[in-house]
Amino acid sequence: MSAANGEVRLDPSPSSSNAVLTGLTPRQQACLELAAEGLTSAAIAERLGVSPRTVDEHLTSACEALGVRTRIQAVARLAQGERRGEARSFRP
Repeated sequence: MSAANGEVRLDPSPSSSNAVLTGLTPRQQACLELAAEGLTSAAIAERLGVSPRTVDEHLTSACEALGVRTRIQAVARLAQGERRGEARSFRP
């Protein structure tokens, strides 16, 4: 923690989105990252050259690996991991 010009900065932990994605297969990671961009299962399937059902299976497996119940929660977990790498500041 450091202070400068009335601003308090908390040093982030070293974990990042990579730590969140560590337990996932490359295909699960790809599906989750595309879902984080707001793509539907059909759009993800088109990009990856698989069926929408296969995308749903990859996302379901990713949710299980991350310990969450929905794809929205999985995307939130991914975003949370990405934010851990950023310095946050708080002004009193």
